[in-house]
Amino acid sequence: MDDKINQLLREKILLHYGADINEAKVFFSTQNYAFIFENKPFMIRVSKTAHKSRSEILSELMWLDDLKSFTNTVCEPHPSLQGNYLEEFDIEGTTYRASMFRTARGNVKTAVDMNPMFFICVGELLGKIHKVSTNEQEIGMHYKRRSLLEKIGLSYEQHRSKLSESELARVNSIIEKVDSLPKETGIYGICHGDFHKDNFFVENNNIWVFDFDSCCYSHYLFDVATFIQDCLLHGYKAGEDMRKVIYEDILPYFRIGYELNQNCSEGYWDELETFIALRAVHSFLALQGISECGIGVDLDQIKKFYSFIINHEDIIDGITIALGGTVNEHNG
Repeated sequence: MDDKINQLLREKILLHYGADINEAKVFFSTQNYAFIFENKPFMIRVSKTAHKSRSEILSELMWLDDLKSFTNTVCEPHPSLQGNYLEEFDIEGTTYRASMFRTARGNVKTAVDMNPMFFICVGELLGKIHKVSTNEQEIGMHYKRRSLLEKIGLSYEQHRSKLSESELARVNSIIEKVDSLPKETGIYGICHGDFHKDNFFVENNNIWVFDFDSCCYSHYLFDVATFIQDCLLHGYKAGEDMRKVIYEDILPYFRIGYELNQNCSEGYWDELETFIALRAVHSFLALQGISECGIGVDLDQIKKFYSFIINHEDIIDGITIALGGTVNEHNG
């Protein structure tokens, strides 16, 4: 953000929220600016209109407002000084939309600190979120958010020319498999959409969740798969057979917490690996739109990593091999 835009944005934020962004740490994703204020109970997110429509953002805020009634560790929105949950303003011919959220407590959990209680607590929170979504499906509530497959399809069409024939075939196969699955109440509804460890903080046994900007309609297993894949890719039980890690070290404890809130029918977990594959496809396609990264990582290597695992016939074996582990014998 250049100095002139920064100053104009600073003036708008001061007017609407009484907060000085020059006193905040700023984080930028492909869609938003996030201003984090030290020792203050709120943060401010600013989006350009090209990324999210007004109705999409308002739907996200409405869902968060519903969720806060069921759990006190959701970082819900707060109104501006003018009493609005969404503020819009024009800067240099571009419309920006801003919202204020409660700041999460605690910190990101690293792989070395993950343990059974952590998985139980994460499962309990995610199960509660999915239970709320199920309840709302049952009474006919609907939010103006896209489906996950629609979002992935748009990304696919935008970047398909960058994919090899084998990548195209594998991506199509995974998407078609997910699209063929039933979208029934109890297994499908509005989800967080990006439930990885950097989007929730841990404070003792409390999980504070935030960044619902990617919320969408999907099978609930996508949120579960996102969390599990993220644990693996960030080094949990590195060097081991990842299938064993999932089914012996993560999922049994996660399910204890999850099933406290969300009823799971027989076969609920059968397609978990399909959604781990879909998460890999989602990440792989998103990476095609990034040409440079400011966090000191080798983007080409990351793209090759995802290409390798999505091209592997068995996605979990692919992750194991890519992370330097050894695949043990298992029943498919």
